Amino acid sequence: MRSKEWLARQKRDVYTIKAKNKGYVSRASYKLIEIDKKFKFISSSKKILELGSAPGGWSQVIIDLNKNIKVHAFDLLDMKFNHPNLIFYKEDFIKYDYKKLKDKFDLILCDIAPNTTGHQSTDHLKISSLIEEIILILEKISLPSSSFVFKIWKGSEEYRIINLLKKMYNKVSYFKPKSSRSESSEIFIVAQEYIK
Repeated sequence: MRSKEWLARQKRDVYTIKAKNKGYVSRASYKLIEIDKKFKFISSSKKILELGSAPGGWSQVIIDLNKNIKVHAFDLLDMKFNHPNLIFYKEDFIKYDYKKLKDKFDLILCDIAPNTTGHQSTDHLKISSLIEEIILILEKISLPSSSFVFKIWKGSEEYRIINLLKKMYNKVSYFKPKSSRSESSEIFIVAQEYIK
């Protein structure tokens, strides 16, 4: 999509308008609002790890919904939101020595989006590879009965990822927020009740 078309669509988009009126730094805030409305993770969590946190829309929602939460957030891009309960690392979490965190988490949220090529299957493989790297370290960062919520673009690898998660969590399900554009192949996978 050309930049002029993208800007025109953004100006018309109801969730972009709502985010601006609410003071959220991103329309993506509404995706997390919808996810939490269904699954109610945030109010019952004490420590959240957020991967792919910039510009900060999800962090805003987390702290709006739970004032006592502690959030560790990672991204290679700068955040446009800060808060005393938010610790931001401008780092690649995959390369980060996560042992430095000295914490495990009730909820791991991942809205990472690698740079896209425009080729759907290639982009799917790129995001799937990132998710698999995170899955490899879940044992080190997850509290018992914790949850893992992440975005993926639909494609061949999602079924293998689902099968991996079914060995680690009691419940694994799909969720497509209304605020996710209908033409987008993105879907969120929600893994609940960590058991491994």
